[in-house]
Amino acid sequence: MAGEKLSLIGPAAFYIGLIIALVTMFVGPSGWLYAVLAVLGVIVGLVNITGKESGPFLLAAIAFVVTCTGMATLIAMNGVTIPNELLRLAANITVLVGAGAVVIALKAIYEMAKSQ
Repeated sequence: MAGEKLSLIGPAAFYIGLIIALVTMFVGPSGWLYAVLAVLGVIVGLVNITGKESGPFLLAAIAFVVTCTGMATLIAMNGVTIPNELLRLAANITVLVGAGAVVIALKAIYEMAKSQ
């Protein structure tokens, strides 16, 4: 019973983080917002991502961050204005996913160092 409840925490943290990211894209960035998203991302990384999933998660996180940054730059270079709300949404999701990626990367580094 306790294991089932624990297994729901990671997905719940991710979905709550996405909802917060969506709702707050209409408000300016703030420290509390990024702190909440980062804490939820850390929870996702600690509870939800297994060792087998760490590689795909890190690849997806890197792809998301690089794509958002690259597309924003490319679009801006062509004179198209991106609405601030979309930029904030990308930043919010980047904080959520990035915090989880830091945890997963550290766990992966620890596992590789431990096995040597």
